[in-house]
Amino acid sequence: MDTIVAISTPLAKGAISIIRMSGEESASIAKKIANLPLDYHLQPRYARLSNLYDKDGILIDKAIMIYFKSPGSFSGEDIIEFQTHGGIIISQQILETCLHFGARIAKAGEFSYRALMNGKMDLVQLEATVAMINNNNMNLAKLLTRNLEGKLSQLLEKSRTKILEVVAQIEINIDYADEDLDDNIISQALDNIESIIKSFDNILNATKQYHKLQNLKLCIIGRPNVGKSSILNLLLMKNRAIVSDISGTTRDIITEYIDINGNLISIADTAGIRQSNDIIESEGIKRSFEYAKDSDIILCVFDVSDGMQKEDLEILDLCKKLDKIILVVLNKNDLSHVNNYDFSSFDTISINTKDDNNAKILRDKIADLITMQIDTQTLVLTNNTQITLLKDSLNHLKEAINLLKNGNLELSSLELTNALKLIGNITKPYNVEDMLDSMFSQFCVGK
Repeated sequence: MDTIVAISTPLAKGAISIIRMSGEESASIAKKIANLPLDYHLQPRYARLSNLYDKDGILIDKAIMIYFKSPGSFSGEDIIEFQTHGGIIISQQILETCLHFGARIAKAGEFSYRALMNGKMDLVQLEATVAMINNNNMNLAKLLTRNLEGKLSQLLEKSRTKILEVVAQIEINIDYADEDLDDNIISQALDNIESIIKSFDNILNATKQYHKLQNLKLCIIGRPNVGKSSILNLLLMKNRAIVSDISGTTRDIITEYIDINGNLISIADTAGIRQSNDIIESEGIKRSFEYAKDSDIILCVFDVSDGMQKEDLEILDLCKKLDKIILVVLNKNDLSHVNNYDFSSFDTISINTKDDNNAKILRDKIADLITMQIDTQTLVLTNNTQITLLKDSLNHLKEAINLLKNGNLELSSLELTNALKLIGNITKPYNVEDMLDSMFSQFCVGK
């Protein structure tokens, strides 16, 4: 393959910039830039402090140059990394010099594409890399590292091996159909398939939780003056929203990001929900409902010092219809309790925003609602294609069990073979070029 180059770090001011080059000509191009003889032996994995020059021999920077020799590199090809002083100008000059000496600009994800083609990673590890780049959740990062380590690929490969063994046993029984079936072999085959089905079900269940906790949105809703904006300020520990006794202070969605126990959450304060003749306020209320429907977590705020109003009941009705994480916040508990509504069907918390200690209490309660139970066996799928493939393979396995129990060996073998193909497609490239192009386009240039 030809030699590709890209700036792998963001184009911005910083301590260092990294320019990465991969391909057969990487080493020779690097020697030209460092003004070294072409027969000079670059020591692999050795950080060399080098003067780097442009095409006219003018010094660009004194920087670190590292040579990763094929096949012991990320892409499986010869790779050169220049670690230069940060900023835009220096890295851009080195990039242009690499291009002058014969490299070309890498496409998005092309380094990873070459790693896939050269057997340095499989599709599961590749998809985990994409997910790691886009991940906003520290707690879920450990699941992605398991995929990067190959834990999911290993489980799938073990499952494929077991299914192959079952198919082989079934085929033997088909060949000797005139003789009595070995009940032990069929019983063992059923046990093996059921074990695989259980592990696949666990992966799909964990995956469902995993995707729910990605890019979390939290919405605070309630009627005017129940303390929504005060709760936003309490969670953020700063005065982000205007707080006033005047109803309808918040007329649009106010959004911020907040880190709750390693979960990066987009949090929004919404307009108070009530009947209004004000055009602007009415639009804000409409947006409040829309944002709530689009959120993952809803904090429904009620004033315990006041009785339930029509708007409060409308909010509760909305929450009952939505498949969301709902937390009822009973606010102003420092005042006399008037609201005696039965909230027992919801998760609830009683607080007031005058006590700063309630910020931690509320944060911890939200964290409890969004914590995913992770053990050493928890594995997840990172995209819809993987999920579809595993679900379809699961259906074939379940059908194979039914057929085996009814003594239909030929059809059960066919179902198991179909499952094998689908499982294999999770870890190995498809024969569809468009799918690969779509996947790699999600990567950064230089990755």
